[in-house]
Amino acid sequence: MPLKQSPESASATANSKESSLESSKSYASSLSSRSIRLCACKPHEECPDCCYGSREDQEDQEDQEDSVDQEKRTAQQSNINDSDDICDHRYDQDSWFAWMVVLAGCIQSMITLGASRAHGVYQEYYVLNEFPTSPTASISWIGSLQNTMLNLCGIAVGILSQIYDTRVLCAAGSFVMGLAFILASFSTEIWQLTLTQGLLYGCAASFPYILGVTVPLQWIKKSRGLALAVVYMGSGLGGMWISILTRSCIDTLGRQWSNRILGCIMMVLGLGLSPLILARQPRIPPSSPKPKSPAPDTQANEAAVEPSRSAPPKRKVLDLSVLRDWKFLFIAAASFFSMGPNTIPYMLMPTYVADVLKETSNLGSTLVTIINVSGIFGRFAAGMLSDRLGPINMLIVWVLLAAFSQLGIWLPFASVPAIIASAALFGVTGASIVGMLINALSHIYGVARITYISGMIYMTYSISSLLVAQSTSLMLDTVGHGIDYTWPIVYSGMLLLVAFVILLVMRIRISRSLWFKV
Repeated sequence: MPLKQSPESASATANSKESSLESSKSYASSLSSRSIRLCACKPHEECPDCCYGSREDQEDQEDQEDSVDQEKRTAQQSNINDSDDICDHRYDQDSWFAWMVVLAGCIQSMITLGASRAHGVYQEYYVLNEFPTSPTASISWIGSLQNTMLNLCGIAVGILSQIYDTRVLCAAGSFVMGLAFILASFSTEIWQLTLTQGLLYGCAASFPYILGVTVPLQWIKKSRGLALAVVYMGSGLGGMWISILTRSCIDTLGRQWSNRILGCIMMVLGLGLSPLILARQPRIPPSSPKPKSPAPDTQANEAAVEPSRSAPPKRKVLDLSVLRDWKFLFIAAASFFSMGPNTIPYMLMPTYVADVLKETSNLGSTLVTIINVSGIFGRFAAGMLSDRLGPINMLIVWVLLAAFSQLGIWLPFASVPAIIASAALFGVTGASIVGMLINALSHIYGVARITYISGMIYMTYSISSLLVAQSTSLMLDTVGHGIDYTWPIVYSGMLLLVAFVILLVMRIRISRSLWFKV
């Protein structure tokens, strides 16, 4: 039998419920948007019946909300989550089409970076045959400017890729880079070759090269290290067959026809594969629901006080906020000191075997082939180990081994077996460094803006390549008198050791745990 409540108890219960209801309404009102006006007072006036409160409270609340909005915009622009940064309604990540994009990037890397890696054959021919009385430093401007512009234009490629179709950019660059090699076939002076085979080719090849490396990362999520290994495998394969083809064409048809044949090959392959270099577009953040307005005049007041928050944030074409991140600065510094000496074996080993070991020029092109072939296996190993152990961890090991190939094998042992072993070890390690740097960036910053962010890293790489290549050639001409390669080798190895220290400090700052994957 239910107990009967007394009138006093019933009245207390009703008052309690009424008080609780009013408290809930007051709490809900405090959580509502600050732009909902509860009275006719102005925002800067103090009113006990208004949700604005005092002017100081309003300013503090505005500062806090502006700070939160700024943090959200920065996160959406720079540190995008991989799970929702890409939206394409036709194809999915890690699908068969995604790996077709990876294959297209591999071939683009083959005809751009691979051709740059095979420049040592041209360098040897220019120094020993076509311009034997010219200083090596003047001739090296062709290759150093080619490699510099190939990477320096990366920032321009990253900016343009946010505005224009990446397929059109890739096609335009492929056409001009093939044309540059054809124009080089009609060049008879060093300055002409510097402008065509160096400057023009480097600027044009930067578009299919940078896009061919970074666009596939937007399509692959589970095995990015392996995808980058496949892409950069093209540079090893390209350096291998292009160096052999270049040597054969120079010996049989002459240097001019070698330029023309390579120019036509680059143009045909680049234009044919450009339709596959399709970038996936970043997803627009969903609009947040608008708060209900009590009256039309309130809506007008609300619009006057604050703009709508449902509009998605505008993306900056030139966003330098990443420069304030210490991780990016460490990666940029490591790129500067590790990628500069990355071109030295390609440039010096072909002439080293002729000047020091007194071997035939065929051994020089064979060494370039060894570097490129061993680089294929090194990239696969680096890609798979990076997916399992982390790209930063593998970078530390690979940079240290690359330094050992210079200082521990090439420098102390002036013999054919030693130079072959040094070329093989450097191919495994040094050729994989740039791929792991880009892989590390994709893990830290996501892939929606990877072309733009990696363009900054390529810019540091290009400046370092130019400075190191020219200083090494000058060191060889002045200190080494053109035949002593001791100090150029020491210089290259020490730069790699500096990069090793930078990466090690970065790794310790992230985590002191030995088994931490980063």
